[in-house]
Amino acid sequence: MADIVLVTEASGYTGSHIVEQLLRAGYRVRGIAHPERVFTLRIAYLEYRDRFEAVGVADLNHDNLADVFRGVGTLIQASLPPVKGQITEKAKSIVQSASTGTIHLLRHARAANVRKIVHTSFFANVLHPNDSWNPIVVTEDDWNSQTADDLNTLGLHPWCLHTAAQVIAERELWRFADVNPDIDVTSILHGFPFGPYGRGQVIDQHRFGTFAWINELLHGPPGRPTIPNGPPYSPNYVHVADVARAHVAALRVGTLNPPRRKRVLLVAGYVLWPEVTAYLAQAMPEIRGRLPSPAGQAGSRPRTYAQFEMRNAREILGIERYRGWQEAFEDAVKAMLGLESRMPGL
Repeated sequence: MADIVLVTEASGYTGSHIVEQLLRAGYRVRGIAHPERVFTLRIAYLEYRDRFEAVGVADLNHDNLADVFRGVGTLIQASLPPVKGQITEKAKSIVQSASTGTIHLLRHARAANVRKIVHTSFFANVLHPNDSWNPIVVTEDDWNSQTADDLNTLGLHPWCLHTAAQVIAERELWRFADVNPDIDVTSILHGFPFGPYGRGQVIDQHRFGTFAWINELLHGPPGRPTIPNGPPYSPNYVHVADVARAHVAALRVGTLNPPRRKRVLLVAGYVLWPEVTAYLAQAMPEIRGRLPSPAGQAGSRPRTYAQFEMRNAREILGIERYRGWQEAFEDAVKAMLGLESRMPGL
């Protein structure tokens, strides 16, 4: 019997897309979700019931996961959504769990003799948020300089809190990899993911993460300025389906010779919000009246921003082509409009 691929955050945005692509590729998958979301996951993947199971875990930071890891050969730790809005104590706790939860999962993976780990995180692990609009080039060898002190900084921007937690978690991953060379480790650092909702994604997350920006595009007073471009957000994108595709590809890659860290940046390109708004107004004239004014951006900036060199996506995963930003944003908008039509007042 084939080993099981264990996926965390299986009811989340990227996690649900990863689960679906794994199932389509023929893998046996066990998805972790909060107990109240397990039923939704089981129904979403009912056609794969012979190869998919959903398990409930209330606290990934502290619960005993021995049973969850039974029969598991591969762990995919899917990413949390980016944080937008004000930092509440609940949001802070969720983001901080990115590092504590990683350590807990890695310990259980070691105890269960897991042979392969794919860790999902963000491009910001190589780029400090304050450098997002500096004309520099960053690579998979670079590191964001944020530390644990940033998690306790008063007034820290929500995205900066999120990136601090993610970079700390990835550092823990590579410390683990250094002392466990028999476990094959890959870290995928993807750009801002856009695209449709995942099949197993829970409804209460429909405005989380990058969908918060899609919500801003579709809701607001007429003639309002479009979403501003600028720090701390990099103007990058990647289609969520390409993020999932990279995870499936990572499972097929063994140890490298000569050995090097499989740290993979996955960014499809760059786009500014006025361009997105103008494109959607032309491609989807039925929503033109709901969109911001592409010419009404306050405080416009010169088109200079940090860019990413993605050697490992090509050389390790064999990924050279990506879906365009037009498809990514149109898919996301159609997904939100479809959900609104099916569930008015949501």
